[in-house]
Amino acid sequence: MTPQTIEELLQDPVFRLKFLELLDRDPAFREEVRRKLLTDELLALPERVERLRLEIHKEFERVWKAIQENNRQIAALTERMERVEAQIATLAQQVQENSRQIAALTERMERVEAQIAALTEEVRDLRRTVGRMEERWGLAHENMAEDLMPRFLASAGRQVRRSAMVQFDGEADLVLEVEEADGRRVTWVVEVKGRVWGPRPFEQVLERIRDAVFRSWLQREGFPEPVIPVVFGLAIYAGAEAMAQKLGVGLYEARRGEVVAPPLPEP
Repeated sequence: MTPQTIEELLQDPVFRLKFLELLDRDPAFREEVRRKLLTDELLALPERVERLRLEIHKEFERVWKAIQENNRQIAALTERMERVEAQIATLAQQVQENSRQIAALTERMERVEAQIAALTEEVRDLRRTVGRMEERWGLAHENMAEDLMPRFLASAGRQVRRSAMVQFDGEADLVLEVEEADGRRVTWVVEVKGRVWGPRPFEQVLERIRDAVFRSWLQREGFPEPVIPVVFGLAIYAGAEAMAQKLGVGLYEARRGEVVAPPLPEP
């Protein structure tokens, strides 16, 4: 038998399933694959961001100490100027010296202010950079889900009437107001993940819809009851479908659409 090429192997469902199972149970192999897929620059990105944060923190401390030192110098100079004012008639020479010191202090303060302004601009640049990183690496999956879910629902006779992206505890959730085929309106809370395996994504969305603060937000925004838990993943691994069915959570994949139908209450 002619040996299979790598392209043929990748088209083989059995090979692909075994490959995914190996990723699930072998952390060392999974790490090796991750390092093959991600560039060195991406792997090093968290360390670079942390190093930059520490550098900024140190710079803030240095500037703050300089400001404190300047404040002490200003206080000393004020006390000195009060004595000079009392002796100004006979101490003109001393006044001139103090004037020179004031000019030097003013020059130093201007330099410090310039440094603070430059540092402030650097911090703004860093915030803009972090914002772009979050947009690129943090919310890309949620944006994809927001684009694809209405298409998947429309194919089943459902219509998305409105959607919202809301963040709670650092996690972004996609909330959809969905009109069912029979005209009922319900709320879908979609937990979005890049990869779905194990029970955690399903537990997270169930925890979210039980959260009192989150339910209060849904009520204030006018999202209707009942609330339906759904997980959306770019890639779904072995066992995820069974877990979704066991926990009563809808499951969607970016390529295939609906994998497990969400649990809808009786009309």
